[in-house]
Amino acid sequence: MAKHALVVIFLIAALASAARADGVRFWKIDGRKDFLGGETEGVSILADESLSLAPELKRFTEPGVPFIWSIAPDGKGGAYLGTGHEGLVLRVNVNGDTSVVYDALEPEVMALAVAPNGDLFVGASPEGRVYRIPGGTGQAEVYFDPEEKYIWKILPGPAGELFVAVGFKGKVYKVTGSHRGSLILDSDENHIISLALDRKGNLLAGSSGSALLYQIDADGGVSIVYDSPLNDMRSIVVDSDNNLFVVAFEIKSGNGQGQNMFSQPSDTDGQTGKNNQEQEGQELKRGMILRPPSVRMAPPTNSEIYYFDQDRFVTRIWRESGDAIMALGLSEDNQALFVASKDKRSLYKIDRRGELTLINKFGSSEATGFLYTGGRTLIITGNPGQVHSLEKGYSLKGTFTSDVLPAGIPAQWGRLTWMGEVPSGTKLSFRTRSGNTDKPDTTWSPWSSPMHGVAEELISSPARRNFQWRVEMETDNPSRTPLLREVTVSYLRRNRPPMISPVRFMPQGLYIKQNGAPLAEGGSAKKYPQEVAQLMKGASNDTDKPFQGKKEYDRRFRMAGWNANDANGDQLRYSIYYRGIDESSWRTLREKSKTNTVIFDTENIADGRYLLKVVAFDSLDNPADRALCSERLSAPFFVDNTAPVIRDLVVDSQADGAVVVSFRVEDTTTRIERVELTLDSGDARPMSPSDDLLDTTKESFRVELAKPGKGEHTVSVQAWDRFFNRTTARNTFQVD
Repeated sequence: MAKHALVVIFLIAALASAARADGVRFWKIDGRKDFLGGETEGVSILADESLSLAPELKRFTEPGVPFIWSIAPDGKGGAYLGTGHEGLVLRVNVNGDTSVVYDALEPEVMALAVAPNGDLFVGASPEGRVYRIPGGTGQAEVYFDPEEKYIWKILPGPAGELFVAVGFKGKVYKVTGSHRGSLILDSDENHIISLALDRKGNLLAGSSGSALLYQIDADGGVSIVYDSPLNDMRSIVVDSDNNLFVVAFEIKSGNGQGQNMFSQPSDTDGQTGKNNQEQEGQELKRGMILRPPSVRMAPPTNSEIYYFDQDRFVTRIWRESGDAIMALGLSEDNQALFVASKDKRSLYKIDRRGELTLINKFGSSEATGFLYTGGRTLIITGNPGQVHSLEKGYSLKGTFTSDVLPAGIPAQWGRLTWMGEVPSGTKLSFRTRSGNTDKPDTTWSPWSSPMHGVAEELISSPARRNFQWRVEMETDNPSRTPLLREVTVSYLRRNRPPMISPVRFMPQGLYIKQNGAPLAEGGSAKKYPQEVAQLMKGASNDTDKPFQGKKEYDRRFRMAGWNANDANGDQLRYSIYYRGIDESSWRTLREKSKTNTVIFDTENIADGRYLLKVVAFDSLDNPADRALCSERLSAPFFVDNTAPVIRDLVVDSQADGAVVVSFRVEDTTTRIERVELTLDSGDARPMSPSDDLLDTTKESFRVELAKPGKGEHTVSVQAWDRFFNRTTARNTFQVD
């Protein structure tokens, strides 16, 4: 091989570098959003976005029922409880002891209310009766028996009347005495599920179906205060300044359409006719397993809380996707709103400034209501039915477990640093663990020994792909708590070698033109063979990264390109080499290039088959002992700058005046691509070889031309090889 000197031209079209190179990284957790991504147990996420021990959520009583739907004060510091699915009305005293007040025929007690004289009213479903229990201890009697099947809410009025919200036809009755009820709201909704009285004596009612908020004036006038875009107006709370807080949510059905949580059951759902129930009595109650529709509700898509000021201007102050807000309640001082979520089992507080605190979690229970009585806030739950008391002091212990840090590559963990406050008698202890699965499982390392006493300690967990930390908060005094404001973990990911995609070549002569300037002087960029025009048309749609841009043609040049990436995000540099297919030594084209393309002038290379080698290395972003490289070989490629040879061009005259032209075309490197023949100044005509296939480096041709006429004639033959090298031969002959 005689010629190895190269003219090499690199395009300034580097691969887009990763967002950042590796080196020491820092994972910082601070602020509400970060902390909400973790798991709390006995820990609050405060409005100032720090962690503290949570107010103790003490289990006040667990009466052994599946659900507690409703709660009302008993006037003695305790409360009445309406339960499901056995229709029990219970009383819990100030010590947490429970007793049965009434065993209703119906399985669900969704509503309770206590009159000023101490009478207890019980709303039982699904047969829709209101019972009165004199003094909360006497014999129960049917007080009101509407046609509708569900009693959702009972609210005592200012003049001793009761307001009763019902469904499956959404109505509100005003009951002024035994069996004396008048209809004051006859809506088009399926259910009226929430009631409240504002400070001006207006009755507010929330519906299921279109989530409408109605106002019923003292004179009986009905208006709609708000039409929520969701389905169910679940709860209404009125504060001492006559502001409203209302929660609504939406449930998505299987077809993606919104539906309300109280859809009409089928005719056979429960078989709950009154006559049947009265005839079969208690046996029917136990056998029906009747559940109100709220028990069968699908997970909601959205929950929203609305704030209405005294002029009833509305502001949405909460939006939660994928969870149901099941209950609202006011704090003891009327300065904050309690919010309980179903699926996250969380208790929140929103203060007057609209700032959010995650107070605590209920474990497996789902909160259904609030009541402040006897100097404490009671919270009722379902699944299972429990009563919790929100204590005023801090829990003595609590934990926060961070979300998982996905390092992506096994990493060496450095130090854990934190900022916070640790008053006397309180303590923060940190533990860490690591693993290779996305979710922690038994293959993860065990939690480390506790780290405490200093604000910066070395992490002992092994090098793995994922990492997690936990803080244990403690106090010996319920009036004091430690605070944690931020945690930072340093780590160094193991270096990984670059990855190089297959090396690809543009067709001979095609290259990417940069900045509107010609690639090199003296090129024949505008003199394409017709095949090149087709290649350029196809190349204009090339979406492969190395070959994006405006294409030009100069048959001297060959362009190669590749893609590469680095798992660590390191900057890459490339060295490119070549050698003949039968050689062992590599020759340098370019070293330490930023680009992922190379263009070389093939006129300086002898004809033959070659290999290209690309070496990618990350030494710019790594010290010498960590730097890595990888290489990729191309498929063999041809260099062919020598035109074919036309041999034995012979013209034979036939007896009839016709002529036969025969010849051979040979190329030393690549196959014959195209052959044309021209007679005199006529049009060029493509030629097919004797075997009809242009597929080798040697082809034979024979063609008979019609009688050209007497005189001198010239036959011209042009031949091109695969790389558009062209040769010409001619033969002049005489026809008599």
